[in-house]
Amino acid sequence: MSTDSVIAQPRTIFGLLLSQRRRFTRGVTLAILRCLIIAPCPWLFQIIIDQHVKNGDGLGILATSSVFIGLLFLHYSFSVAGALTIAREMADLMTGLRGEIFNKLHFLNFGFLDRQKTGRLLSKYAFDTQKVENALTQMLNQFLPNILYSLSISIILVALNWQLSVALLLMIPILLYIRVTFYAQIRRTNKDTRIAQERLTGTASEAISALRLVRSLGEEKQVTAHLDEKSTAFARSKVELSSVNAIFGTFTYASTQFLALLVIAGGAWLVIQGTMTIGTLLAFMAGLPIIMMPVHLFASLGEQYFVGQESYRSIKELLDSEYVEEWNGTQQPTPLRGEIQFDNVSFAYPETDRFVLINFSLHIQPGEHIALVGHSGAGKSTVTHLILGLYRAQEGCVSIDRIPLQDLDMKWLRKQSAVVLQENLLLSGTIADNIRFARPEATDEEVRFAAQMANAEEFIVRMPDGFNTKVGERGVMLSGGQRQRLSIARALLRDPRILILDEATSALDYESERLVQEALERLAVGRTVITIAHRLSTIEKADRVIALDHGRIVERRTSAALA
Repeated sequence: MSTDSVIAQPRTIFGLLLSQRRRFTRGVTLAILRCLIIAPCPWLFQIIIDQHVKNGDGLGILATSSVFIGLLFLHYSFSVAGALTIAREMADLMTGLRGEIFNKLHFLNFGFLDRQKTGRLLSKYAFDTQKVENALTQMLNQFLPNILYSLSISIILVALNWQLSVALLLMIPILLYIRVTFYAQIRRTNKDTRIAQERLTGTASEAISALRLVRSLGEEKQVTAHLDEKSTAFARSKVELSSVNAIFGTFTYASTQFLALLVIAGGAWLVIQGTMTIGTLLAFMAGLPIIMMPVHLFASLGEQYFVGQESYRSIKELLDSEYVEEWNGTQQPTPLRGEIQFDNVSFAYPETDRFVLINFSLHIQPGEHIALVGHSGAGKSTVTHLILGLYRAQEGCVSIDRIPLQDLDMKWLRKQSAVVLQENLLLSGTIADNIRFARPEATDEEVRFAAQMANAEEFIVRMPDGFNTKVGERGVMLSGGQRQRLSIARALLRDPRILILDEATSALDYESERLVQEALERLAVGRTVITIAHRLSTIEKADRVIALDHGRIVERRTSAALA
């Protein structure tokens, strides 16, 4: 399987911005116009003081002020239009980036995913994309327009008095000092903070999902202490980041204020010497904060940029991951008969050296019902994982309908299959939504019929809103038996050729097991079925029972022989 990128992924966040320049052209143009349109304002101040005030020209003051107000109105209009345009395009870009992250997750192999905490992946999807968005928005809506704004003001002030403008060149060594002294520290502390946040989010997500277990064992103190440890590490990284930013910000403020003092004091001296007018000095005073803006932006954007860059690096780490499923087959045998064959298969989970299956060979006929039994760790679930291509065998061959898995269209094969687990996951939404998840185009009648066949309709119609009843997160509003019957209804609606039942009734009481077992028997008719179970009642309908021990078949019997 290969992933299709939503957008190109350059190496840096600035490269990402350049790659998307066309989508932001209109918004950035408006943002630039908003700045350039008010660039003449300091010059207008100089005209008012040196010409109109000097000549006592009240109408001139009024006319120049009207021009000033007109420029402010245009500035306002361009600002609003530019900000909205950039915001819309940025929202589309981030939607695409989040979509690409989630799309990538669908193609990563489980050897990689098994080593990742859910919270860490969630941090990349939700928090890192937001930080990238903040940095890009700052660059587009503030940094570039205001740099041009500052340059425009500088040109005007140089025209008014080039001698005093020379002092503005002192900004260059200030910017260089900031770059050399602070940027490496900011980059490092942002990386430490990002990693600490990922660890905290991952630990918190794990702890919240295990609340029932923690409370049942009375181990709240242990979990809280572990979470506090991660929270403290994150807090310390934030303190260090704040310290670096505080030193950085203070230096920037002090250096720009010193430069402002130098320019104003120098201008005042020139006025005293009679080589510069008060109006020109006023123009410099009005334009000086704008000229200093690049330094302040360089400081604030530097912090924002490195936060965004570190988040983008985290996202890119995931998007560039080479731990993807290596299924590139295209064959779709129609109709799928459901013949499954393992030929001397050996398999070990990634980053382990213990083989779970060793020279494993098994031939399952189309429509046959096979039961796999054995102690925990014998390799039963691994067999089903390999059938669905969730992992790839290191040795031997797994084939469906005599076609090796690597030659099959794996996504198509999985759509011909269904799995009913011991703890089936239900999604937030309604009962009907969860049943229809297996086949989104199914009609209400088909959903209802699947529920009937799964012995689920009898409890659904008693629910407050029937099929439109919300099940809660992970189906917490339903009992275990009800969740199992909805999972069976979901599998029935799919009408799979290959059905995998993994401990589907082991956690149920007698009455729930009876109802679920009846539904499973209906579901199994005419399909290739692989059942993993310990209870004899679960496997008594199987055609063959295969006993596994340490990845090898140690016994084969018919279910009748077990009676």
